[in-house]
Amino acid sequence: MVNLVMVRVFFITSGLRLPPRPGIARQWCTFFNDVLARKVIGHLRDDPEACTGCGKECIRCREVYELDFSPAIAGEHKLPSMLPYYIENPREYLPERLPPHDALVVINVHEDLLLVLPELAKAAGARTIIVPQDHPRWVTKWVRERVREDCFRLGLECAFPKPFCALDEDPNRPYTNEFIRYFRIGTPKFEIELGDGIIEKVAVLRSSPCGCTYHVAHRIVGAKVDEHLHELVSKYWHSYPCVASMEMDYELGDTVIHRAGYDLLKAFDEALRRARRPAPATGRPPLATRFPARHRARSV
Repeated sequence: MVNLVMVRVFFITSGLRLPPRPGIARQWCTFFNDVLARKVIGHLRDDPEACTGCGKECIRCREVYELDFSPAIAGEHKLPSMLPYYIENPREYLPERLPPHDALVVINVHEDLLLVLPELAKAAGARTIIVPQDHPRWVTKWVRERVREDCFRLGLECAFPKPFCALDEDPNRPYTNEFIRYFRIGTPKFEIELGDGIIEKVAVLRSSPCGCTYHVAHRIVGAKVDEHLHELVSKYWHSYPCVASMEMDYELGDTVIHRAGYDLLKAFDEALRRARRPAPATGRPPLATRFPARHRARSV
């Protein structure tokens, strides 16, 4: 077992259903949702409804991983789902101060508000800002570069994974790496055990932030290692479902949802290349007991 220092995370999301402020016509507003945010936060709280992919066949396969990170969630500030195209005073929509935290995760938030968040995050003790881009229109290139400049000036790390499950460790971002390791989310990682051409066991070392990886890992146990395996993995990934955008992203040269799928298949193929045969009775302990590490952590 590995004990990690607790990483406190604070979320800023959208989706609060409120009428527009007086004097602001609906046709001059832009709209936001919290679909990804609810999946990510639900996964980190180990909400029983976080994964419903197996329906009535659910056997609570996630329980062995001890995924309830609720003590590390410092809170969430939820913004309205409908906001003006241009916001002259972004601070009106944000708290004067954010609670103390180590990592700020900003999901589908108006860009005018995103621009003022580095200062608020720094004042709250944050060391990294993570802004998922699961839709091509969530963050423009100009705003992304401006936030990076502000974070550099303030001594903050920042990451803009596209999609969120593309978040990977980087030697230049040690605090972001701590976030990835503590919550065990980012680019998926598996460990697989094979027997006679069949997948006998699968352990999730790191999950996509929405929790989809656990569902896929559970469903492919017992599958044959043949030419249909990729199709099976993709089937269960879609059925979770993945909520990344199907709109073309011209920076990726593809849709964001396709990038998410390719990353999952790549992680699966890498695990297959490393796959081992079952351990003898006196050998290494089974995967489910070796992975993942517990998060019994001391707070800082």
